[in-house]
Amino acid sequence: MTDKFLEALGVVIRDQIIMKNSVEVDELGTFKPVHYNQKQEKRADGTNVMLPPKDTIEFTSAKKG
Repeated sequence: MTDKFLEALGVVIRDQIIMKNSVEVDELGTFKPVHYNQKQEKRADGTNVMLPPKDTIEFTSAKKG
């Protein structure tokens, strides 16, 4: 694979994730956007902290065999 192809593939995957779509690449795996809601966390010193919502990308590799 050439550098230009890999760069274009990265752009396509990024654009689809931004639009909240999953991207499946044959023999590689699936990229999926995941949203986590805001949550409250209790720290070791007893204080409570609000964690902001966040969006991440989950990757599941293609199973071989």
